[in-house]
Amino acid sequence: MPDAADLDAADPLAGFRYEFFHDASEPNLIYLDGNSLGRMPRRAADLAADLVNDQWGGRLIRGWNEGWFDLPNRVGDRLAGLVGASAGEVMLADSTSVCLYKAAAAAVAARPGRTRIITDDLNFPSDVQVLRAVARAAGPDHEVVVLGSDGVHGPDELLADAIDDTTALVSLSHVAYRSGWCWDLDAVTALAHQAGALVLWDLCHSVGAVPIDLNAVGVDLAVGCTYKYLNGGPGSPAFLFVSSGLPDLVNPIDGWYGSDDPMAFEFDAERAPGVNRFMTGSPPVVSTALVEPGVDLLLEAGMDRVRDKSVALSERFITLVDARLVPLGFEVRSPRDHQRRGSHVSLFHPDAQAVGQALIHEESVIPDFRPPDLLRFGFAPLYTSFSDVDEAVSRTVRVVEGGGVDRWRGPVA
Repeated sequence: MPDAADLDAADPLAGFRYEFFHDASEPNLIYLDGNSLGRMPRRAADLAADLVNDQWGGRLIRGWNEGWFDLPNRVGDRLAGLVGASAGEVMLADSTSVCLYKAAAAAVAARPGRTRIITDDLNFPSDVQVLRAVARAAGPDHEVVVLGSDGVHGPDELLADAIDDTTALVSLSHVAYRSGWCWDLDAVTALAHQAGALVLWDLCHSVGAVPIDLNAVGVDLAVGCTYKYLNGGPGSPAFLFVSSGLPDLVNPIDGWYGSDDPMAFEFDAERAPGVNRFMTGSPPVVSTALVEPGVDLLLEAGMDRVRDKSVALSERFITLVDARLVPLGFEVRSPRDHQRRGSHVSLFHPDAQAVGQALIHEESVIPDFRPPDLLRFGFAPLYTSFSDVDEAVSRTVRVVEGGGVDRWRGPVA
């Protein structure tokens, strides 16, 4: 196996590591939870100061006419470059769940007579809850079909069998939040379309880590958060993609910001054209603006290079886990085939929560825990190094062999 220091020295993305804030008080911290919350871009700190001090503080309400109104579209157009969309097809608004509800409800309404929404048990629980809410609102004959999996790999064959002429919508997470399974975007979209159904993708765990080309594949709808690999900040607004080929889809939650002339304040306003018709209320200006620095960094890096490094990091991690952690009771619970894996790797351990707490509190390694027995290690290629991977595995060995599991077993304070 190549030396990690040599790989870091040759890494074409190595310089991006310094584009992110690293707390000087924790020089040994290894952060492997960027699949939950990305690091803060240094540019975001400068932008936040400008937003608060100069724009909000100095310009006050004049800021709306000096760029705030256009933010959801301007940042959306930048983000479109990461997902293979055209200008005017992506906007930032609301949370992922709200965007998902809008898109799913519009899709189901556009397929009258079809009563089933198809998803799987690898999908994020909130997504399934939202889809069930859409089905309830659509009527008592509508249902959400949740296909079972082995917990790691998507149920390919079951999905192909389940999609038929009763299917209104297929909605899946492109990369599964637990195992990191990555669906074949092209193949699944084609399956749905062959049956006359629409498809809605959740890109939360893939955008910024996996190359995506929505228009090339013919995707209808997509949503995604911006605080993971896009590094937009905690709770930053989600994005919604609506294909320009579906101009008749109707936003189920009308509001002033989604009208053709918001400042006219008309009760009977017409809907805005394009993706703007899916806006509802006023956008969160500060958090929307802070998404842009992270998007810009990914565009500068190039998604092909980002993906290449992502694969190299996760492959190295799995190799080291097999050699050093499997003998200590760990198991890889992510797909072995990197083409079907996102940018995080999940490990089973019977005391996963205790291992995670020991890593955080004793070894300055931050992964995350998913009940009941999974630890996720996320590899954000812009700031994760190959040395981070090696050191994280070594520290995990120390935790287990040094009794850290016993020290942290039990309720977490």
